[in-house]
Amino acid sequence: MRNLLRSRRGSAAFATVVALVPLIGAVALGGEAASWYATKQHAQNAADAAAYSGALKVACANSPTCTETQTFEYRGKQFAAQNGFCGASDTDYPSRTCPTSLPTGTSQSVTIAQLATWKGNSGTYVQATIGQTQPTYLASVLGLSSVSIGATAVARVDSLAKPPCVLALKDPITFQGSPTVSSPSCGIASNSTADNAIGFKGNNGIDLDAPSYTVGGCTQTGGSQCTGVQTYQQPVPDPLSGLDAAMRALQTSDFPNGKCGSTLTSYETGQCYNAGNPTFPSTLSGTYYFTGNVKINGSPTISGTATLIFFGGATLTITGSPTIQLTAVKSPAGPPVLSPIASLMTDLLIYDGEAYSTKGVNISGSSASYFNGTIYVPNTPVTYAGNSGSTGPNPGCYQVIAYAVNFIGNTNLDNSKCISDGAITPNIQTVRLVQ
Repeated sequence: MRNLLRSRRGSAAFATVVALVPLIGAVALGGEAASWYATKQHAQNAADAAAYSGALKVACANSPTCTETQTFEYRGKQFAAQNGFCGASDTDYPSRTCPTSLPTGTSQSVTIAQLATWKGNSGTYVQATIGQTQPTYLASVLGLSSVSIGATAVARVDSLAKPPCVLALKDPITFQGSPTVSSPSCGIASNSTADNAIGFKGNNGIDLDAPSYTVGGCTQTGGSQCTGVQTYQQPVPDPLSGLDAAMRALQTSDFPNGKCGSTLTSYETGQCYNAGNPTFPSTLSGTYYFTGNVKINGSPTISGTATLIFFGGATLTITGSPTIQLTAVKSPAGPPVLSPIASLMTDLLIYDGEAYSTKGVNISGSSASYFNGTIYVPNTPVTYAGNSGSTGPNPGCYQVIAYAVNFIGNTNLDNSKCISDGAITPNIQTVRLVQ
């Protein structure tokens, strides 16, 4: 018995067992904390997806071609739900992966908000805040009965600070001869993917105070013309595609009396006009719709405030050196069928929907000519010898959106009046996470 009482065998094992109790507790507590961390990571992924998706909706809403019908809040909560986080009433989002019922004491919250400022910076932001409150287990011995796990993400919607005055929708923008384009308020953009999406050949160059963009590359025969051109960018959407679709569907039956007259008269005082080639008066006033091909040749002087719309296969041909000084009608008139796209027609000067032709459309005149408004020729290239800086209104709305654009003369570009009038300008909305 005395030997038994003096025996020390097994004491180390006992001490080890005693020491393992807090160690196991600490490991278990660490495992519980690790589960919180994993939940937070999942919540952050959900917040990132929600903020980005909500911001995409906001960006879409700023585009005239947007067909999205859901709100930014819906899209944000939809993507949060697809990542396993739903508020109490978020039960109707497609592809949701939230559990049908949460454990006792566990709740989730999802908040999507649009902000006008973030960290002192003004802009357009969408903020997603994801939260999950759940009971604790081993951590309750530390006095914690529940833990709140949250994550926040912020996405910013950006657009070009100075939208381009010239947009080539398909083929390159080129410079023939020695034109110089001066642009104090805007740049040029080409959606062409070619290496010469903007191409300079034997010209004085381009003087732009705003960045210019191409989906493809920029080429030059010398000098530094490509220095101000950002290449391999994302395409700029056609902001007037809805106008093109409506005009291409326009028929003479949409006009009063269901036919076109033979006398050149504006829509404000007549109907649909010019079944043949008209003789232009020296002064135009109003909105003119043409179903026949129109030719302006020689050296006449044509001026005024007008909008010229060529539909049903009609097109405009300008030859010679006429002096054309036209300012667009701010709100062009038209048949009721065009009412849904009335806002797209603001400051529209020329619409020509001719199908693609290697000849294209020539918009030019004498050195004193100017075209103060939007030139929209989406389906064929345009040769443009633009606006005189000495005679054109300043500020003005000198804007070209066409299949492709070839500059052949000196011109000044300015879209500041387009913007102040509420006219549609080419732009692009980008979304990026800032938190």
